[in-house]
Amino acid sequence: MKIITEEMRYRQKMCEYAKKHGVTRTARRYHTNRQFVYRQLDKYDGAVKSLSLLSRRPKLHPNAHTQEEITLLKHVSKYYKCDGNAEVYVQAQKRGYTRSYGSMYKQLRKLLKVNTKIKYKTSYTKHKEVWIVNSLLPQIIIAHSFPMYS
Repeated sequence: MKIITEEMRYRQKMCEYAKKHGVTRTARRYHTNRQFVYRQLDKYDGAVKSLSLLSRRPKLHPNAHTQEEITLLKHVSKYYKCDGNAEVYVQAQKRGYTRSYGSMYKQLRKLLKVNTKIKYKTSYTKHKEVWIVNSLLPQIIIAHSFPMYS
């Protein structure tokens, strides 16, 4: 992490104060509990980056779809998507897919990014104002971008 946040500086000051004055006094001064101060002292190694918040996202899950299952779903949905998701599920099961319909549908949504909304672009014709110079009174003629019928 390149950015040192205000929270990280605050925690660094708290750790330095705790080393000098003790945990109980630090907890009173910084309006927190002693357990939090102990936790920060365990993380702190002298560098501000050690006090940064870490990601809580799991790195892997044992029940996650394997790469073979994902490629199978991509292949089957390519050929049977027009027949519906139920047909995709049946064909995937014939080829060795063992998971539930819900998990297959969730993976298809994630893989194929199906958007239900379609945006239609509307276009408008632009009108031009043309002044006729030769006449005595100025007249406005609207020239359309499509051919006029005379």
